[in-house]
Amino acid sequence: MAYNATYEYCDSDALPAESTKISSLAPNQFYKICPGQHTLSNGTHAPLGQPRCGDGTNYSFLVSRPEKQQQPSSPSKEKIFIEFSGGGACWDDLTCKLQSSWLTFPSWFNSVVGSSCSELGEMLLCAKTLGDTDFSEYTTVLIPYCTQDVHLGDEPNASYDGGSNIIQHVGAHNMYRTLKWVFDNFPDPSHIFLTGCSAGGTPLPVVYDLINSHYNSGGRGQPSVSVIADSPVFLTPSYFLQNSLPNWNVGTIMKMIGFDFDMYKNEESFPLDLLEYSLERSNKNDKWGFVTHNNDQISLWYYSLMGGSSLGDLFDGGRQLLSPKQDDLGTLNRKLAEEMQSQWWTELNSSMTLAANDHSNFDIFVMEGNGHCGFGLNTPLKYTGFEEWASTIVKEHDAPIMVADGPLESPSNSSLSPT
Repeated sequence: MAYNATYEYCDSDALPAESTKISSLAPNQFYKICPGQHTLSNGTHAPLGQPRCGDGTNYSFLVSRPEKQQQPSSPSKEKIFIEFSGGGACWDDLTCKLQSSWLTFPSWFNSVVGSSCSELGEMLLCAKTLGDTDFSEYTTVLIPYCTQDVHLGDEPNASYDGGSNIIQHVGAHNMYRTLKWVFDNFPDPSHIFLTGCSAGGTPLPVVYDLINSHYNSGGRGQPSVSVIADSPVFLTPSYFLQNSLPNWNVGTIMKMIGFDFDMYKNEESFPLDLLEYSLERSNKNDKWGFVTHNNDQISLWYYSLMGGSSLGDLFDGGRQLLSPKQDDLGTLNRKLAEEMQSQWWTELNSSMTLAANDHSNFDIFVMEGNGHCGFGLNTPLKYTGFEEWASTIVKEHDAPIMVADGPLESPSNSSLSPT
């Protein structure tokens, strides 16, 4: 069905996505691109067609063409690097008050506009080389995060305070419309690398499947796709699945990739089931990596809150465990925190080990000690052995026509596929 795009919700320094072609952008310079608002010809909203930030401010993504240009006569040789930014999540009045500053467009991205990868240096991966992969040869797409729904929501009218404040959990709109621009401008790329930190790493199984499905359809060439999820918020306790996940309405994007969301939505194995689903449909030469610390206080803090546990009170505003106290309460708090940390790591390690045993193209890198992640894989790059490990994952491989565990099936409900 035909749709119309309007740009009344775009910043003045943002280019309209529909009329902005990658070939029109100067190399080695970041541009802000706004995907606009999409309505169908009958006046109703197009599915996943209302990209915004959680507080209603404007959303844009950033793009930089590579410093080292491919031959203009060979668009099929284009390489793309896509990074999803993180920044927590919220699903009720308490968490959304704590995360209120993350519901608006991140000002840091505005400072990137007009800059080059080479100027930003170590801050971004596009100025780096991992093994044989030189990211200065890649078009870089940065996807800001401002919806607090791990980039997967389709709920534009959430309210947790009786209707005084409306929160737009529309991360799936932002993500999909950004990918739509990528699809339109790169009909036949040779390699795509996906990464994201924390909440930016969580949606990568869905993002991979959208990309894999798109380039497998319509006789398109199939690119090699590599994935590294850096410290994603992975474990989902039953309390969160039953009481909080419905607030984001992630079922829309799940059904778009054909995942049986209704079957798994209340299962604590839900994240692993989703990962396994994407891995089973993946190309056997596409490499996946999962990076984590074995003691991640930020992930543990969210694991606590998502479980509905008062153990979240054991963490201060900086999300660090409270200092040990010498009284009975302090001793109890430390014991509970240690038990929760052990439970978190046991469950995460078990899930990742299971995925690695089931899929030869999935691997894990564990960073010893306490820590989380940052932009551009900057945190794991400080650890001995990571660059060598990552270089084998991000390396472009020949992409076969067949997928690992059977033919790629079309989504079960094609009516949900936006135009």
